[in-house]
Amino acid sequence: METPTDRITRHLLARLRRRAVLDLYAAAANVGLLEEYPAGEDEDSGTVWTVADSTLHLMTGDKDKDRKLIARRLGTSMTSSSGTTLNMFDYETDQDAELEVRPRTKSRVKHIAASASNDEDQADRPATLMPKQPSMAKETDILALLRQHVPAPSVAHVAMALLVARAVGSSIPDIETLRELVARADIFALIKAPVKRFERRFAKMLEDGLLLPYRVKVGDVYHGASLREQYHGEPRTKPRRAVKLLSGNRARHIEHTALSQHLADALLDRSTPVIVVDETSVTPSPSLALTVDVVFECQGLDHALLAELLHITLGIAPTRSLKGMEVLGLDLEGLSIDDLTLAIRPSHDLEAILATLAALGERARSCDEDDSKDSDGRRGRTGRDPKSKSRAGTSGETGKSAAPDGVEIIQPLKLTAENTGAVGEEASPEEIAVGSYVQHLRIESMSGYGEARQWALDLRGDLELWREEGLRWSEMSTKLLLSGPPGTGKTTYAHALCNMLQVPLLVTSVAAWLEPGYLGDVLKRMSHAFEAARAHAPSILFIDEIDNIGSRGSSRREQYDDYWRSLINRMLELLDGASKTEGVIVVGATNLPDRIDAALLRSGRLETHVVVPMPDTDALSGILAHHLADDLPGVLSSAPTTPFPKPLPPQKAKGHDPQLRKTAERRKAEHGKEAPQ
Repeated sequence: METPTDRITRHLLARLRRRAVLDLYAAAANVGLLEEYPAGEDEDSGTVWTVADSTLHLMTGDKDKDRKLIARRLGTSMTSSSGTTLNMFDYETDQDAELEVRPRTKSRVKHIAASASNDEDQADRPATLMPKQPSMAKETDILALLRQHVPAPSVAHVAMALLVARAVGSSIPDIETLRELVARADIFALIKAPVKRFERRFAKMLEDGLLLPYRVKVGDVYHGASLREQYHGEPRTKPRRAVKLLSGNRARHIEHTALSQHLADALLDRSTPVIVVDETSVTPSPSLALTVDVVFECQGLDHALLAELLHITLGIAPTRSLKGMEVLGLDLEGLSIDDLTLAIRPSHDLEAILATLAALGERARSCDEDDSKDSDGRRGRTGRDPKSKSRAGTSGETGKSAAPDGVEIIQPLKLTAENTGAVGEEASPEEIAVGSYVQHLRIESMSGYGEARQWALDLRGDLELWREEGLRWSEMSTKLLLSGPPGTGKTTYAHALCNMLQVPLLVTSVAAWLEPGYLGDVLKRMSHAFEAARAHAPSILFIDEIDNIGSRGSSRREQYDDYWRSLINRMLELLDGASKTEGVIVVGATNLPDRIDAALLRSGRLETHVVVPMPDTDALSGILAHHLADDLPGVLSSAPTTPFPKPLPPQKAKGHDPQLRKTAERRKAEHGKEAPQ
């Protein structure tokens, strides 16, 4: 009798096979072998694939020639599989059997060596289904030859299918129970497989339609534990059901109160399933373990699963794989889905695959041990006690400390004399070297900033009250947008504010956030920048080129509108509320303020907007005085005492003399008459 695990495995592998065939048909349509059109009036009705008339005329009837012709045409759009058959293992007869390239599991592999009925054999038979339509029989032959080029199943996809089937199949009594769970729109489920990269692969396969029988749009329960790592640039015209995911690995670092709040908000929408995907081996937090409707869990990688994976992807007999693993003493602990993909290659034999897996596993376990040693004595991910929120002033350390990707952390310069600019006795050589300039880089001694200067001075007083618990953060003006032409000192203002307030400065930009390209990675960089700022609170988060995040009202990015809308929504979420940004002073800079989404400028976000113009005469005088500092008296004393000579009046241009113009026109006319005809 077929177990639930076998039934689910067969279903998931069939979906992988179907996707491979559809990709093959799409590639064949791109090179003109097939034609496609909707089955009904809209795209949701499905797609019909037919052999193109040009393909029918090209086929010769010779199987070998036609197969080579199809291979050449497909080679322009996709790489075909290495062959049409695989040496699979038959559990019933303990012999090798030739099977078509269709993934099968051990409970469903049957010996068909004596009566193999693959697509090539079908091409040898006469067409008897439709004797009055020989062209249709020829189309069937062509499709049979075409299906011989279905690529072999992906190692990562098959490994995930086996893990998901084990987790789900071992947690339900029968398939009917699973059908009822999948049909529920408000299900809250936890799936757990202690294999690295399981979370990322699960989210990707879910969005690609390889796990559930419907299209899925992945959302986040909590932006700090997002699993959206891939963005599809093509427009999604077909409807998709929303599913919210939560990373179990990252959820362990979220405080209980915050995690419970975000889970409750996600579960209020009873039309959206919530799935927690966990790749760790630790017990889930009570917020998850005690509240989920169902837990799907498996033990991860073992020799039996690896043997079945090698059997499905490369056709290696399971008894041979199990014997090789036993002789080698292969330890699979620490291996990830990516490691399996790197090791299991068609060009490698079994011995090379097992040796590679052993080396990768040993390397992964040694890295884990190093990480655990490095984390001894630390408190949380940032090395700080998450429960402590110091309101005392910063230590005034100089230089740059460790920071997430796309963020640069700069500590304020520690000074002992505010007016004289003397550097403290304990200052480092770097502080002394730059002290001659940085000692003056303070808001009080700078000119040309207008309202931004007064905003900074007011903020300094409010910050002192906040440190003494005499003022709440929500009562302070802590978000500023600076705009103006390039070169007006917007970045310099952030450094001066850092030195004046004596708090760390975290410098980032939208361009740095966009470097990874993939939506999930970009959103992570945005979240990590704000998380780092909160970890160093009180601090300043300076976001340069903030206009690059775009505007939802702009029509210049229609093709990728979902991408940019997601960025703006995440930015609004990060800026919203004093509780989320307590201790963080946000300063944005832009040359093009009109390109910023209006929602970012509303109350509670970048509500204070100061335009920094090009400096006028007074501002230029102040800037020169700032940079000259102690040299200013000497420069002034060296100024010439004699007045400058009066400049001569500008001469009138020759083109304005009427007499000269008439002479030039006469000579031009005479020259034209003398020209040869």
